[in-house]
Amino acid sequence: MSKKTEIMKTMDECVVNACEQMKFLNPQERFHLLCEMGEWMYNPLSEEIDDVLMVPNFGEKEAA
Repeated sequence: MSKKTEIMKTMDECVVNACEQMKFLNPQERFHLLCEMGEWMYNPLSEEIDDVLMVPNFGEKEAA
């Protein structure tokens, strides 16, 4: 399976899980979850990738 296919499958699972959670939330929590899902779907990942994905480079040592 290609990496793009795996990412799409993972995203689909996240949406399904979020929709399942809505069954058990009160209306206010449901609204906020829906807004969060809208951000995931409608904002291009390329705009947020620098803010969302921060991975330290453990292989590099800082020069003192």
